[in-house]
Amino acid sequence: MGGVSWLAQCALDFLIEERCHACHTDVLQDRVKFTFAAKVKNTQSLHAEASALATPVIVFSLGSFKLTTRLLCDACAAQVKHWPAPVTLPAQDALARVYPAFVTDDRLLALIHLLKFARRERIAPWLAAAMAEHLPDFSESAGVVVPVPMDRHARLKRGFNQAEKIARALAASWELRLETRALIKVRATRAQSTLGRAERLVNVEGAFHADPNVVRSLDIILVDDLVTTGATLRACAGALVAAGARRVVAVAAGYRDERSP
Repeated sequence: MGGVSWLAQCALDFLIEERCHACHTDVLQDRVKFTFAAKVKNTQSLHAEASALATPVIVFSLGSFKLTTRLLCDACAAQVKHWPAPVTLPAQDALARVYPAFVTDDRLLALIHLLKFARRERIAPWLAAAMAEHLPDFSESAGVVVPVPMDRHARLKRGFNQAEKIARALAASWELRLETRALIKVRATRAQSTLGRAERLVNVEGAFHADPNVVRSLDIILVDDLVTTGATLRACAGALVAAGARRVVAVAAGYRDERSP
C-alpha cells in the first residue's frame, strides 16, 4: 500500500505541474509573461529572486529519466523576499543567532503546508537547496545539525518530521553530521500557530530534552521550518545548552516578525 501511495503521489505531483500553488496561475503561461516583463522593464533582478523557488522539484527519477513539477510561478517566487540579516529574539539567552532564509508570506506558507500537510516530502530537499542560497555557509564549521523534533504521536500521525527532512538535506550540502538523537520532544504540545505570544512560551516550556552524551561541548545548528515568536527554538536551545552544548544557532525557511505592525 505504501508503494502504491508513493507512486500515486508522484503521478499527482506530475499532473499538477502547470499550476502555481500560491496564485493557481498556469505556470508556463506565467513564465512567458514574466520573461516579457523582464525584457520590457529591465527587471533581470527579478529572475535572480525567482530562481531558487521557481525551479522544478524532482518528484521521480530513474537513471536519467526524471519527472518534475514546479510549485510556484516566476511571479510568486520573485515576491518571496529574502530575510536580510540574522535575527535576535527576545530573551534568547541560550540561542546565539537565528538565520531565516526567507520572509514568511502566503506564498512560502503554501509551500510549507504542502510539505507538512499534503505529505509532499520531496519538497524538503528542494526547499533546503533554496534556503542554502541565503543562509551562512556552515561547511567550515565544526557543528552538527539538529532538527527540531516532534513528539512521537505527532510524528506517527504525519509520517515524518519536516524539520528533519530539511535538516538532512542541509547537513548533506554543508557536509556536516546530522544528529537526530541529540534532542527529543518529551510531551505533546498544542499547535503553536493557535496560540498568542505569551501562551506559546508556556506551551513549549520543558517540552524538550537533550542528551548530554550526544551534545556536550558541541556547536549546534538547529533547524526548523518556520519561526514566529521563536518560542520553540528558544525551548530547544535551552535544553541543548543545559545538556552541555557549547553554542546553538538556528536556521529556518521563513520568519515573520510578529512585533511588526
